[in-house]
Amino acid sequence: MLTRSGLGAAVGGVVLVGCGVWWHYEELVVLGTAAGVAVMLALWSARTKQHTQIVRHITTPRVARGDPIRLVYRATNPGRRRTAPVDVIDACDGFESRVPIAGISPGEETSSFGLIPTRRRGVFDIGPWVVERVDPFGLAIGRRASTTTGSIIVHPRIYRLHGPYGAMHTVEDEAVVRRAASDPLSGFVSLREYVDGDDPRLIHWPTSARLGTLMLREHVELRRPEFTVVLDTARAAAATDDFEEMVDVAASIAVHALSSGVTVMLRTTARQFPGAERPVDRDTRVLDFLTPITQTGPEDSIGMANIFRRGIDHTLIAFITGPAGPSTTFANSDKLSVIRIGGGAIATPGIAIAAEDATEFVRRWRPWH
Repeated sequence: MLTRSGLGAAVGGVVLVGCGVWWHYEELVVLGTAAGVAVMLALWSARTKQHTQIVRHITTPRVARGDPIRLVYRATNPGRRRTAPVDVIDACDGFESRVPIAGISPGEETSSFGLIPTRRRGVFDIGPWVVERVDPFGLAIGRRASTTTGSIIVHPRIYRLHGPYGAMHTVEDEAVVRRAASDPLSGFVSLREYVDGDDPRLIHWPTSARLGTLMLREHVELRRPEFTVVLDTARAAAATDDFEEMVDVAASIAVHALSSGVTVMLRTTARQFPGAERPVDRDTRVLDFLTPITQTGPEDSIGMANIFRRGIDHTLIAFITGPAGPSTTFANSDKLSVIRIGGGAIATPGIAIAAEDATEFVRRWRPWH
């Protein structure tokens, strides 16, 4: 393949030959022929087989959205002559990196490093990479494609949130939820007189003998507080770029709640990925669940009523939506905090936080009371 300079030389050579023949100037014919020969030699030089052996390594199989993919290219020269400088071109999700590799002496090895930016979540293929060589005169480019591909997981970015605020303050401060229970293994609270219908297993016989009346041990169930993060996947609620920021916010809140010792449920309005009715137990499960989530149309979405069929008495809810959301809600606002994320998000009545992106949300999180 010719470069711009090579194409110019080829066109110029044809023009010179044509003009020399037309005007009977042998000098022009000679110059044009020389230009053509130079272009042919450049194409041959660029196409000459390269003896450089290149092996690519992906330093980490998982990166956060926005972080670059780090690549290492180890090049060796098994031949007897010094190799020419080449460029290694690699690509992933529409982004491309170009890594220069200098000439290598026989029997030597060198390493070069490349970066490919990321912009969205998912599992992406990397490569196959291409080795590109330009001839010494810069007239032609030769390319050799590899057969090696790799894959990378781009998961949501986690932002560190500091301190319990807003609904999270209520969840984290409520160390236990106390509820009357007949389970003998639950927490003991006090004694009271026995009434018909009580479980006789809870009778405290030593106290009953001392007082002369049946006394019953009263217990309460002790359980950890529960917090549910719901992601609004409706396509009408947010643009594509805003949705990526929404997922980052949902992941950050869920991870923050986990680190605070709260039982965390993670749900979405996507019919295909509604989330399990059991808590997530570590950060990686949050990331793995949210990585493949995509926006949905009306036919592929479910409402809050379907998500919380068993009621909401046991949980507090953070609903992450876009600037045009929420796409679904319910009347009970005591248990629900709606968070709008995206360009032009406005904090109208019923909206706890409105932020342009995840970075602004982190700043607004601290003063959220």
